[in-house]
Amino acid sequence: MSISLSTSRSGIHAHQKAMDAIANDISNVNTTGYKSKQVNFRELMTNQLAEDKLLLSDNAEGGEIGVGSLSGVTTSNFKQGSLTESQGEFHMAVAGNGFFGVTDAAGQFYLTRDGGFQLNADGTLTNGNNESLSINTTVPVDQWPAGNVAIQDSGAVMILDDNGNQTQVATIPLFYPSVADALQPAGGNKYQVPAGIELMTSNGDNDAFGSIKQGYLEISNVDLATTFTDMIVTQRAYSLNLKAAQSTDEIMGMINNFKQ
Repeated sequence: MSISLSTSRSGIHAHQKAMDAIANDISNVNTTGYKSKQVNFRELMTNQLAEDKLLLSDNAEGGEIGVGSLSGVTTSNFKQGSLTESQGEFHMAVAGNGFFGVTDAAGQFYLTRDGGFQLNADGTLTNGNNESLSINTTVPVDQWPAGNVAIQDSGAVMILDDNGNQTQVATIPLFYPSVADALQPAGGNKYQVPAGIELMTSNGDNDAFGSIKQGYLEISNVDLATTFTDMIVTQRAYSLNLKAAQSTDEIMGMINNFKQ
């Protein structure tokens, strides 16, 4: 395969991956706690130009030329999303650094910014994926006294009775990895912590963590204006690489006809 075709081919694939990431961001613009993805490009290896290469001018001799580009989602953008009010008693948002911890049916632990939890009849707090919230209880949920639930900024869960008395029954911890960019998206708006990454846990007075806001949900941090601009640029770059491949194919077809 000629260098020009190889370069165009890699460019098409790279920008297709970028377009997939952009489409994923746009489709999740209303997903609670969703974090937009960052796509980076890098150059593939370079080759020394040789005289026997086709479609290269004499002026290019003695130089180097890249063989294409590669793209991929390198990390998530963990910038804070806006908070919107929600009526759920156990709907929460993290203002600042930190993640909720959830555990699925198989016992796998994940981190998430989606705070849309609800209290089930069996006394468990779960999200929409039926994953259990990590919570430290001092009183079993099925033994909580009657009253209104108040979740403080520190994560302390208080029960307020009709007389104005309050009883702490649990604490909701926040988690934060030592290297946030190392988190691996696991689908379902959650992240897996790779082996070897230290996981810090809030203790209610740790300045490294944000605060929990009851009655709010964090909306997606996707900026539609920026995303649509990136989409247009990516589409133009994709079309440019496609056109270059078509032009190379036409030129090589003409050369083959001359040989015949």
